Amino acid sequence: MFELLKIISSFTVFPGVFVTIFGLFGGYYLFKKEKSSILFLTLSAFFCIASSGWFVYLISKTLYLPDSEDKGGYIVILGGGIDEYSDNVEIGKHTLRRLYKGYQLYKYKPRKIVVTGGVVSKGTAEAHVMKKVLVDFGIPEYDIIIENKARNTFENAQYTRQLLGDVPLTLVTSTTHMIRSVISFKKFFKDVYHVQADVPIDFRNSFTDYIPTYTSLHAFFNIFYEWVGLVQYTLLK
Repeated sequence: MFELLKIISSFTVFPGVFVTIFGLFGGYYLFKKEKSSILFLTLSAFFCIASSGWFVYLISKTLYLPDSEDKGGYIVILGGGIDEYSDNVEIGKHTLRRLYKGYQLYKYKPRKIVVTGGVVSKGTAEAHVMKKVLVDFGIPEYDIIIENKARNTFENAQYTRQLLGDVPLTLVTSTTHMIRSVISFKKFFKDVYHVQADVPIDFRNSFTDYIPTYTSLHAFFNIFYEWVGLVQYTLLK
């Protein structure tokens, strides 16, 4: 009964409600033998597929890069966003997962950690928030290097090179962000190792992976964003 109710409710809330609405319109216009039925049925199918965990899991493999060995003399953690609301500043979910992975690498082999991330428009540079979290984890301040000017992945690499020179390093970033990060850093560093954090989706091959969910749709758009970013970095950088 729980599974049935979960499936039914998934088609009455976002994004599944769009599957239902467009599907109903599509069925109506199909019954009326109008060409607009194709548009509505296509939209219904798109939202159904793009918000299903099984599909997002499959396409996420296009961005998957297996971890290399951790041979970097420095750990470089790329910022993934912070949240600012009514003068409150919190570490973003993606950044927190990256920081925890960097912390694990540090505990296994202590060395300097570079946290890189500036301000895109206005607010607090995320590198400063990242440092505070690492200190709270128990990492000494003297082992943390701040790079607070970068506004994108290419600048993460550019400004980190200005701080360190050409040294072997281990990148830590999200799974879907790793390929673009490695491409950027290899333009400035000879030896780039990489360890992923923050997987794109929780896929367990259960019934919930075959119904529309907001988290799956959000992951789909994140993956699409990375595809566009890869094209930009390949053609323009």
